[in-house]
Amino acid sequence: MRRHRLFYPIGLLLLLVAVGCGGGRGRVARPRDTGRATATSPATAVPTVSTAAPLPTAAPTMDGCREWLASSRNLTTTIGCPTWDFFRDELFARGGGVFPVGDDRYYLVWLPEQWETVAARKVIITLHGTGGCAEWMLNQWYQAAAREHPWAIVALQYYDPDTGQYDDDAVIYENLKALWGELSAHCPMAGSDLFYHGFSRGSAQSFPVAIRDRTDARLFAAFIADSGCAGSRYPTLQNQPADALAGARFWLWCGTEDVSTVDATKMTCEVMEEMRRYVEEHGGQVDALGAEEGGGHGMFNDCSGPGDKCVNRKGDNLGPSLPLLFDYIETFAP
Repeated sequence: MRRHRLFYPIGLLLLLVAVGCGGGRGRVARPRDTGRATATSPATAVPTVSTAAPLPTAAPTMDGCREWLASSRNLTTTIGCPTWDFFRDELFARGGGVFPVGDDRYYLVWLPEQWETVAARKVIITLHGTGGCAEWMLNQWYQAAAREHPWAIVALQYYDPDTGQYDDDAVIYENLKALWGELSAHCPMAGSDLFYHGFSRGSAQSFPVAIRDRTDARLFAAFIADSGCAGSRYPTLQNQPADALAGARFWLWCGTEDVSTVDATKMTCEVMEEMRRYVEEHGGQVDALGAEEGGGHGMFNDCSGPGDKCVNRKGDNLGPSLPLLFDYIETFAP
């Protein structure tokens, strides 16, 4: 990763270098985060119960929520991108928290100051790409959305950079349920709409996770698949009944310049169209399939500048697709 000198006031979010999940044409700057969405993704991790804090029995309050978030400063939690330990200090300074979940995984939480008074609460739960980390994903959403939208942002780490192990959809879903159980037990979350956002490999996992969710807790109002497709060969997607995705809603996105990592002879938009058909053939609803002309790997990336350098989209440079996504999220009423 290219090193930057970081001198940021507390009032500004730390600027992330370009989101690198090199499933496209090598147009992203960040090494390690290749974002490759593979057809099979075996995992051996077994979810375990988090020991972060006992669950309260009374109805959660915002004061108790803030106290719980602040308590995470005292926890020893792994980090998926060690050079981003500074980000956690900034997250704590903004009232956020970091908690363990499952087998040596963790999640980050940030709530807006006005959360308690928000009428139509939205919670974004975002998953990184190959080689990525939760810190990058929370940073992206914060920069792009927090100025105008009072949404809670949660980012799940499902990759161990030391072992190279990625959790499969079964473990991911168990950890999603566990973190939501902890969050809703400690913070006022009643009536919230949950949105799954996955980038690249995290996007590919949106489809099997959605299948699990429809037969289990039905946590998510919609699934946002950003630049990644599991492909029909992915085990969980095979031999599913025609109603496996009944009730699931999807918002799909691809860049027209992004080459698929499921099938290198195709563009990501071609494979995303195949996944649109899969969703609809299994009872799901695709509310949109956005193909951004000239777009690369990731709708939070702006690769329109000279050369192959990409930068994060943020409040003053959202590009053509993010405003459409944000409007879509806002259409969900309590």
